[in-house]
Amino acid sequence: GKWYRHEGRMVNTFEKKFAEANGMKRSVGTGSGTQAIHCGLYAVGVDAGDEVLVPPYTFIASINPIILLNALPVFVDIDYETFQMDPAKMEEKINGNTRAVEPVHIAGLSADMDRINEIAGKHNLGVVEDACQALFTEYKGRKCGTMGDIGCFSFQSSKILPCGEGGAAIGNNEELMNKFYSFHTLGVETG
Repeated sequence: GKWYRHEGRMVNTFEKKFAEANGMKRSVGTGSGTQAIHCGLYAVGVDAGDEVLVPPYTFIASINPIILLNALPVFVDIDYETFQMDPAKMEEKINGNTRAVEPVHIAGLSADMDRINEIAGKHNLGVVEDACQALFTEYKGRKCGTMGDIGCFSFQSSKILPCGEGGAAIGNNEELMNKFYSFHTLGVETG
């Protein structure tokens, strides 16, 4: 019955199994999907005055973490065939203040991650996937949340795997995941 991370084993067990289920090295459980996105953006280096590319067709919880970091959401219009961020419209929005891109896999569908990652790599941008509505959705045989630097999920009651509230992030980069974990635990632990 001890759900608390530091005294119980349930969170650690969940994190291990969730990472394995997604084919990733690491997972960190969070209080919500919003918190996962907030920590993920911080981990990839988003700071005050930075800009984050994000689609406008999403829920406010995709935008709030950007603002919580005192950064600016920059909207990249969607592809009207898929309702996902349109990679063809990304580069015109990138400037010297752009630090990250947050593709949102809305309504259980995947964004065009090949093109998004190609453009992000060209401009050295962090990629934090908002896969809160796309748990186990696949894009070209890869799961949403596994294609960027950090993938974020929600377990809120309207999601694919609901538990009332809760969230998680996954990633393979230990340095980023340690930074994520440290931010999530208020600097009490480093990962």
